[in-house]
Amino acid sequence: MHKRMNMRPANGVVSALIVCFFLVHGLLGSFAPLLSLPGSLMWVVWIGVGFVGLHVALCAVTSFQQMTDKEFPPSTRKKRHLALKWATGTLLACAVGLHIASMRAPAMLSAAPFAPKLATVVVAAVLAWHVCVGMKSLLKDVGLGKELMVPLRALVCVLAVLFAIMTLV
Repeated sequence: MHKRMNMRPANGVVSALIVCFFLVHGLLGSFAPLLSLPGSLMWVVWIGVGFVGLHVALCAVTSFQQMTDKEFPPSTRKKRHLALKWATGTLLACAVGLHIASMRAPAMLSAAPFAPKLATVVVAAVLAWHVCVGMKSLLKDVGLGKELMVPLRALVCVLAVLFAIMTLV
């Protein structure tokens, strides 16, 4: 019997790249009115979308491997945690969809002119939640110690609050 290929380190690197992408995207989006960025930078967003698609595929593979592991079968606690990661990821996808819809079709939302800002705040909040839920796995996947978990969770939450404030002002 052959040993399965461990995709977790690759997924950890992709996850870290996505967090960096969201951070840069959020900063640029927050300062967009001041910077007058060219629309030709849209290809950068598509690179981020590609990383997200790769992350989802790698998560599907690693989740399947974890759930079907005969040598180390997952505990009920690990199964619940995996379900929570998928639930927060799904909520994040929905929030990003709302964000995109509110930015691309503002005329549809004329009854709610605050919708783009609200959608951005929701993305920041749900992204922070999703990253906090997956932080322990992320640190393990990229080979960092779990002593960084609490400070990094705090940093992610502080950044989410700052993005929310910057969006609303």
